[in-house]
Amino acid sequence: MNAVTEEKNDFKIIVIDDNPAIHNDFMKILTQFNSPSDLDELSLKIFGKHSSPSKLLPNFTIDTASQGQEGVQHIKEALRQQSPYSLAFVDIRMPPGWDGIETIKHIWEIDKDIQVVICTAYSDYSWEETIELLGKTDNLLILKKPFDNISVRQLACALTKKWQLLQETRKFTNHLKDQVHERTVSLKKSLSLLKATLESSDEGIIVLDNDKNIIDFNLRFCDMWGISQDIIRTMPGDKLETEMMRKLAISDQFQSFLDTLYHHGEAVNIDQIIFKDGRIFDCYSQPQKLGDEITGRVLNFRDITQRIKLENDLQYQANHDSLTGLPNRIMLLDKIRDAIAQADKNSTLFSVMFIDLDRFKLINDSLTHEAGDDLLKQTAQRLQAMMRDQDTLARLGGDEFVAVLTGVKSEDELIAKANSLIRAFQSPFKLADRTVTVTASIGASIYPKDGSSTETLLRNSDAAMYSIKESGANAFRFYTREMSEKSLERLDQEMRLREALNNHEFILCYQPEMDLINNKIVAVEALIRWNHPEKGILLPLDFIPLAESTGLIIPLGEWILRTACAQNKKWQDLGFPPIRVAVNLSAQQISQQNLVTMIKDILQETGLKPEYLELELTENIVISHLEVMRTINALKELGVTIAVDDFGTGYSSLSYLKKLPLDRLKIDGSFIKQIHQDKDDEFILRAIIALAKNLKLDVLAEGVETQNQINFLKNQKCDEIQGYFYSKPLSVEQFEQILNDPSVLLQNEPTNNKDEEQQ
Repeated sequence: MNAVTEEKNDFKIIVIDDNPAIHNDFMKILTQFNSPSDLDELSLKIFGKHSSPSKLLPNFTIDTASQGQEGVQHIKEALRQQSPYSLAFVDIRMPPGWDGIETIKHIWEIDKDIQVVICTAYSDYSWEETIELLGKTDNLLILKKPFDNISVRQLACALTKKWQLLQETRKFTNHLKDQVHERTVSLKKSLSLLKATLESSDEGIIVLDNDKNIIDFNLRFCDMWGISQDIIRTMPGDKLETEMMRKLAISDQFQSFLDTLYHHGEAVNIDQIIFKDGRIFDCYSQPQKLGDEITGRVLNFRDITQRIKLENDLQYQANHDSLTGLPNRIMLLDKIRDAIAQADKNSTLFSVMFIDLDRFKLINDSLTHEAGDDLLKQTAQRLQAMMRDQDTLARLGGDEFVAVLTGVKSEDELIAKANSLIRAFQSPFKLADRTVTVTASIGASIYPKDGSSTETLLRNSDAAMYSIKESGANAFRFYTREMSEKSLERLDQEMRLREALNNHEFILCYQPEMDLINNKIVAVEALIRWNHPEKGILLPLDFIPLAESTGLIIPLGEWILRTACAQNKKWQDLGFPPIRVAVNLSAQQISQQNLVTMIKDILQETGLKPEYLELELTENIVISHLEVMRTINALKELGVTIAVDDFGTGYSSLSYLKKLPLDRLKIDGSFIKQIHQDKDDEFILRAIIALAKNLKLDVLAEGVETQNQINFLKNQKCDEIQGYFYSKPLSVEQFEQILNDPSVLLQNEPTNNKDEEQQ
């Protein structure tokens, strides 16, 4: 018989996983007491609500192994020392050695009592495949990735207690063969421990026999279902089942779930149930056995309402425009792909309409950006009211909307629809206490005549819209092949951009980044401008999109990097305190195969130490694909600082924050703008800052313009700020004046003379 742990609250756990970061995650989750779970923290900061309060954990001693063979050796040694493990968390995939299934087989060959949790993704083995490979056992549970802290803690508490109970029960049973009295006492102790275990769980638990009679339950079950324990004790099983069904939104589904379990006694399954009051529970069911005989069922209910709400909110944010609530580009592309599949299946047509407001920039410049945002929201409401159920209206960004109209029978139908959309703008808009008339230009492409892919349809409808803009706006036009001639003009623009690069017409401006606590300059962001010989100073918005679409961003980006590094080294040589210079990298730049080598060469060529160069990437670039992640890791190995720019506006999945060697998050200025006006933005800001602090990342807030914003960010322990409160982008000479006398910067009055701060 294996030795029994003497300390009732001390347990040994082994984590077998080929990822060291997973080892650290389990140690943090299972060795921190009295602290809210990550889900509690995030739910509180974003939505202002707590999940269930965290419970104290037993004292866990955690060992780790990177491969199955290594883990088995640990378990053998623990048995030899009479100090066995009670629980093993085993990863399902651990190349190049044994996988999780093979590892568990070897574990149970030497220790049949150890409890095992398989850590697996949905794409790995199903439960049925796992049972087929390992045999039927109640010592095995599955933990789906990605897992949350609560699930891991609950599993660890329940399974180690279960292991302890099994050990003690075995010891009691052997001892009680000779002493009937002691057997009775030990049985009572075991039952008491079992009841204590039930009551210590955050889950609602009920045990039913094979006839659905109630054997046992805990108080948490009563609380979750709103049924008093006195009623449950006197209620027949079938009456309790009826009462439970009465509270559910879809009772037939849960009834079918239970009937299936009782008809398949060995079945172990999880179902999700929804209450009429909106709560959502996970129901985990497994057979109760007495020896090899199934004597009933154990049902565990876990309230996952807050988790599901958080997941739904994040999913909504990932697929919808935050300003208008319309689908964003991600969802739009999915809708167009669906429309293509449906049109091919039914041999029908559909249209993609590109809708762009006329002179929108004038609204922003004349009536403030707040008025521009209000115009976009009102526009979205008007257009959405004219869409059919099968149609999709999305916002791509700025003042660009796209409508996908399915089930189209003729071009005449589209013309009528487009004209009705244009008429929707005839009624004036109320903006900033003014009555403003705004028109729109609409271009349309038709599938399959004008393109067979999402990209082609969008591009051609966009081209049709721009042809209207060039001829007067406030009209509708179908795409025609003649519009391809516009590509020649675009080629001319590209050639002019190439000449500008060869003629050294580009310059860099520098905007300070301030340490919010110490009130000093710690970095400067390099911002490009085009000193056009005819048009004067052009902002990035006027030429960067063309540079990106033509590939000229590659040589232009290299020039920016080399110039910024050389300038920063020059400032250091002049005796100024060393600071970082931040440079934006585009998606095309980060995809360059020679990017790391090129940056390394620039640093050597200019003599700038790597720690004084900061590379800024947007969220969507950071998480785009595996090769990009490898490049980021290689850049970090050079010693440069890595920052995520415009954080909060990209894809919402946050897993990349702990997978990549990031140093800083730059919060997008759109969140800062609404401080003290939009509580949701304040919650998000608090959540982002807290998240960064927990991940040991510095935080910079962009677009800071007012003292109120400064005060809020200070209270939230934001590290650094950037924006017009302190300074606009400066020329080299202007910034050197600041470096000579930083007090001048701190005495400056905030400016509202905004200009673009994009690369």
